[in-house]
Amino acid sequence: MVGAFASYFPCLSQVLFLKRANLRDTTPLTTVAMTEPPQVQDSQVQESQEFMSLMKSIQKERKETLQRACTNLEKNCKGTGTTHFQRAFFSKRYQLAACDIYKSGSTTMMHSILKMNGVAWESLNFRGMMDASAKIRFSSITDNEEKTAMWNAYTKIILVRHPFERFVSGYTNKLIPSGVGFGGYYKELSPQLNKEYRHLRSDVSKRNATEPKHATFEDFLNYLLTTKERPMDGHWADYVQLCEPCAHGYDVIMKMDTLENDVRYVTSLLNLTAEHSKDFFKNQIGRSTKSNKTMEYFETIPKELANRLYENRRRDFEMFGYRKPEWIC
Repeated sequence: MVGAFASYFPCLSQVLFLKRANLRDTTPLTTVAMTEPPQVQDSQVQESQEFMSLMKSIQKERKETLQRACTNLEKNCKGTGTTHFQRAFFSKRYQLAACDIYKSGSTTMMHSILKMNGVAWESLNFRGMMDASAKIRFSSITDNEEKTAMWNAYTKIILVRHPFERFVSGYTNKLIPSGVGFGGYYKELSPQLNKEYRHLRSDVSKRNATEPKHATFEDFLNYLLTTKERPMDGHWADYVQLCEPCAHGYDVIMKMDTLENDVRYVTSLLNLTAEHSKDFFKNQIGRSTKSNKTMEYFETIPKELANRLYENRRRDFEMFGYRKPEWIC
């Protein structure tokens, strides 16, 4: 079952291609010192060039996939055309615009761009970090012409992840007591979802159960499928509501499941200094919710519910080349 679930990753062929080309993600982006033998330097330069060429091809394919999906999808897939100005960060030094998506590396994205803007976020408390990050969002720019000109001229980046992984991450972070984000609003929301959606549980014997007191994963998915809340909470809202990819295209589409290569590519593309490249997505690589954990949660719900969820968020899958999991077909 886990093997079947893992087949939704479309980038496996790309990873194998990288291995065959012997393009190692640990290879430094800079050339070696002049004291090294010239052939070593030439080898590294060639490898870096091959890597960048391959990544440009992958990016071209991702953008074509997005364009095809946007052409085929319903007319409202473009959203309002302005949401990105509320969510996107900028770095004037590197002419970077990055729209962050909650539960898809958004905190690390914020930390990275704060560093690019000279902010030592480690020394700030949560409130101070939020205040500092608000100053590097496009929403802080009051001149609409300046804001639009920056957006059009800058390299625009979006980071996405498999929708099912993102839902599991949002649920486990916000709606169960062991979650880091289980507090305040979410501590109140979770038992509320339990109360409102437990009558839809597939196991009739659990519909009146007193435990757990928080929302089950099935409660959470039924909430996603039936709620009329607009806008939806950013931790599980769809990609159109958050960053409007059909309206803005994006120059670089990063994915959590290929993050190591994507980070290396962006680091080189933006020509980040050593100071900023070492902090770019520091500690994030390898932390994505893995397919086995995702499968553990989806095994607790009926396939019919998972299929409905897929259909509900189908455009998120299609825009970024994620396949429908075989086990719900």
